[in-house]
Amino acid sequence: MKEKERILKKIENDATRPVLFSESKGGSESQLRLLFKFVPDEYFKNINLILNNTDESLIDNKKINILWVHHYINQKEVRNLKNQNYLNKIDYFVFNSNWNFKQHQYKFKIPSNKSVVIRNAIEEITSVEKSKDKINLIYHTTPWRGLNVLISAFKKLDVKDVELHICSSTIIYGKKFHSNFEEKFKEIFDECKKLKNTKYHGFVEHSSLIELLQRMHIFSYPSIWPETSCIAAIEAMAAGCEVVTTNLGALDETCSPFGKFVDFDNDLNILEKKFLKTLQESIENYWSDDNQNKLKVQKETINKSYSWNLRKNEWMDFLKKINY
Repeated sequence: MKEKERILKKIENDATRPVLFSESKGGSESQLRLLFKFVPDEYFKNINLILNNTDESLIDNKKINILWVHHYINQKEVRNLKNQNYLNKIDYFVFNSNWNFKQHQYKFKIPSNKSVVIRNAIEEITSVEKSKDKINLIYHTTPWRGLNVLISAFKKLDVKDVELHICSSTIIYGKKFHSNFEEKFKEIFDECKKLKNTKYHGFVEHSSLIELLQRMHIFSYPSIWPETSCIAAIEAMAAGCEVVTTNLGALDETCSPFGKFVDFDNDLNILEKKFLKTLQESIENYWSDDNQNKLKVQKETINKSYSWNLRKNEWMDFLKKINY
């Protein structure tokens, strides 16, 4: 059996995962598929790669155990990190941002000498000239990350020729997750469908989403979720979209120096007002020469710095170093 096939089989058969790997199109699962696409099989010899799950049954005492952590410290899948015995059994921890590493190190006392930060990555997104007929806003992540704040702000937006595209659904994590949580977000999805100057797309396959992003102008994301990286923001920047978001979690690390940030506030009414003001300014300033020059540099920089053609070398160097 090939090495990547062995690792995938174990993950797909893991009954302790909250979502089925084979069905999920979430960020963590997508990153693993891309890792396997770009890094040759031989680099995974002797490696037991564990994705976002600290269940002790996944440890393999005959392999080098690597825990790849995309989750935030509040997720139940990482709670076993408080167990020193479990920490001792993991040979290496890979985090997707410096912010996420520091959070885990502070809460769980993750040893620095066993930790490495390898950021998420994307495939290059080609540049497409954006229409000047109107400003297209997009929200293309799960509903619980700030869609309610965006909808409330969008209703009060005082600008013309703006359209909001919403690509959000619980089906992204598979049928089981969808059946358990669809009803919880039905009300907000129904509101999206009825909202003026809004197009609700629901779940959009990745290739179609990238094509849509190329036509969008602003990723409007008033995040209330502590992102540990944010692939949605990375892809939006690579597609030439302005990013208007909060500074919660790793968003500042991920989107700087290009993003426009709103200071996060737990009072969502205050957050909405601050986000509305920043979003309106961003729309009005979008076509300015300075902003267009910034977006040009942004596209070039993000497509290079977050490229799998670059990140694969970091992974290969790491795997080679620990394997020999």
